[in-house]
Amino acid sequence: MMITDSQLRPTPPPTGVAVLEVESEPESIKAARDFVADWFTEHEYDGDLVYLARTVVTELATNAHRHGSANGDPITTRVFHTDAGPVIEVLDASAKLPSVEPLTLDGLTGRGLAMVDLMVPAWGFARLQEGGKVVWALLRAHA
Repeated sequence: MMITDSQLRPTPPPTGVAVLEVESEPESIKAARDFVADWFTEHEYDGDLVYLARTVVTELATNAHRHGSANGDPITTRVFHTDAGPVIEVLDASAKLPSVEPLTLDGLTGRGLAMVDLMVPAWGFARLQEGGKVVWALLRAHA
């Protein structure tokens, strides 16, 4: 479920937020994917959730690189726990908000956020006061 009300965005705790900041380039997508996979593995989430987290952050980081930044701009990935489950955030410098395109059988691009919408219980985006935006996804830990 996509949430566009920034007040409903999961609040990062005051401590315990893992942060990776990289320059926007194609390699930054792999860096975000590995960072998130390591975090989920270190926190002993099961393999299925690690795989899901890798897939979700790949889509969010790819969008940040392709649509939310120029080469060399910072892209920040953050991961943290909430009572509802782990949250992945990707921040970029662009104020342009993402849009979910309809899934088509012949489309080669534009499927990422539609896939994320199907994979997680909640996700959304918000403009940041300091400029740019954050796109986040809440993952539900398997019981």
